[in-house]
Amino acid sequence: MPYHPLYVRVNLRAKKVYLDLKLSLISQFRKIFPKKDVERITNITSSHSSVNNDLNLQPGECVQVLSIDEISATLDQKRKFKGLYFMPEMEKFCGKKFKVFKKVEIIKLESTGEVRKLRSPSVFLEGVYCNGERHEGCDRACFHFWREAWLKRIDGNNHS
Repeated sequence: MPYHPLYVRVNLRAKKVYLDLKLSLISQFRKIFPKKDVERITNITSSHSSVNNDLNLQPGECVQVLSIDEISATLDQKRKFKGLYFMPEMEKFCGKKFKVFKKVEIIKLESTGEVRKLRSPSVFLEGVYCNGERHEGCDRACFHFWREAWLKRIDGNNHS
């Protein structure tokens, strides 16, 4: 059964509006993130390549969070290491010992729904989560993301 001509015109118009909107969003994205910013981010990432961040940590292994001074040495001017922000509320865990809860390899961004594969080794630690103090009392209790470069493997018997 053929479509009604009015339906075809409306459908074609909707597709055109969708494509115009898509092109507009892409154009705005390119204005916000020009190619030089991508190159700058690449340079920041490569400047940290000397940091040993490939411990290949597995769930259940014991680690110690490095001191704030050691972690600060890995961070750029925006308090990031390879794109991951070291949050001020994470400082209270520096120097303490924990077990690895889980390797973090794939995440979904809540803001966009985009699924991303992390390129730098990251983990969650048992019992280490955001208490919301610096986020207006947020009760979500989100895990903190830890780059392996901010941790050192320790003997399991030394874990307290």
